[in-house]
Amino acid sequence: MGRYKKQFAIFIILIVCVGFISGCAKSAVSNGIASKNTVVKSTASEGAASVINKKAWSDVNSFVCYYGKFNPDMLKFDVAILESTNLTAEEIKKVNDSGTYTIGYLTIGEDDKLEKDDGKGPGGYASYYFNKDGMPAKNGNWDSYFVDAGNINWQNKVIEKAKQILDKGCQGLFLDTIDTADGEYADTADGMIALIKKLHETYPNAKLVANRGLSLISSYIPYVSGIMYEDFNSSYDFDKKQYITLEKDDLENTGTVAVNCINAARKINNVPVFALDYALPDSKENIQKYYDRSWEYNFIPYVSTINLDEVYVHNIQPKSKKGVKADVGEGSLAVQDPSLPAPSNDKNNLALESNGGSVTVDSIFETYGFKALNDGYRNEPKLHWSKVAWASSETSKDHWIQITLSQKEKISDVKIIWALDNHTYYSSRNIMIQNLVNGAWANVKTVTNIPSGTEISDVKFDPVETRNIRILQPKGSGSQSRVNLMWVAEIEVY
Repeated sequence: MGRYKKQFAIFIILIVCVGFISGCAKSAVSNGIASKNTVVKSTASEGAASVINKKAWSDVNSFVCYYGKFNPDMLKFDVAILESTNLTAEEIKKVNDSGTYTIGYLTIGEDDKLEKDDGKGPGGYASYYFNKDGMPAKNGNWDSYFVDAGNINWQNKVIEKAKQILDKGCQGLFLDTIDTADGEYADTADGMIALIKKLHETYPNAKLVANRGLSLISSYIPYVSGIMYEDFNSSYDFDKKQYITLEKDDLENTGTVAVNCINAARKINNVPVFALDYALPDSKENIQKYYDRSWEYNFIPYVSTINLDEVYVHNIQPKSKKGVKADVGEGSLAVQDPSLPAPSNDKNNLALESNGGSVTVDSIFETYGFKALNDGYRNEPKLHWSKVAWASSETSKDHWIQITLSQKEKISDVKIIWALDNHTYYSSRNIMIQNLVNGAWANVKTVTNIPSGTEISDVKFDPVETRNIRILQPKGSGSQSRVNLMWVAEIEVY
């Protein structure tokens, strides 16, 4: 928790999604955090033996994140994210029996201590560590070590640790340090996704709550039960040891991520989002602001110390309207230009959202929402830049856009309108049009050597009957100046 590097400049975010937000967890009250009173029968996940009364997971609307010893105040929340090694099995059962979901901490992108394991890694340590100057790369803020989540030895270690947490009675796992694959080591993102998927498949009844890894959300959201957005309103300066409220530009940035990435991903799997911020317990004014803003995005708020060693219990509840910013964001993003022309409503364009088409992408470059891909606008200059086009993560891997039609249709033409930036169209050099056949992607048409600066690639092919079509940019086939980026304004299917 709190181990990721702060990057408020625009950075890469992988995501797979199909549309914008429906809502977060349902609340028993419309403008505040309900108490633990509405309960239904719920079967405990692996590791929790009894059947107990508690809210349905979709109805949770309060949480605590606390890594200390047992504290009875934990029982006052719907969800408790905890460090299982600091509680006995009996104490975990007590929390479960109170109606609170217990989610045990599990680091999956960093190792808390150096291990020899196979000895094939840097400095004679485990092969799953990244190399920095001949030794395992270290996170100096937490004295932990970055790992390649795709390494099979690391995956086996994580799966075993997860079993210990669940066997002790926790009903779910809090997957921390996903951000390792969302920055310097972004090329290992596929391995991180594979590990999250493996955890889901190995423990299908466990509630998996993923902390950040914003670049990966669209890829991992099918496998998780919740998302944590840490530092949504605040941050912590480890050098100065100060709690910081985000400035206006940073708030707009996190708000855009909330809209274009997290809330959009919830269209695939409408999971609760837990917003964790940091402040001193007597900073009531800031805490109120953090609660209000989180609630406006349909996020469940909580505030604690940076070390998560206290349980804040207070009478602060959101005073804002729930979800009011969930699909619009902050400031300029929420303002629609009154002179903006109406989008295309061509009934023959099967990809349009207005015609029932939906979008899935492999990834997203922060703030570039995928909703732009089928909104009916082709590089419309009056749109906010974050709404004009979609951009993939700038990583050395295949990138793709999947269009799902409202029903099976016979199609023979895909138009790709490439993104325009600074008077230049960023057309990919090579693409493939693919059709989903019996659960596997089959090539329909391959286009190579697309001229640099092409505005529209109109790809025609023999008719195929399908509901799913994919535009694939093979690894390294982006524009001449951005070979690892796929940048598209609109997709049209006929």
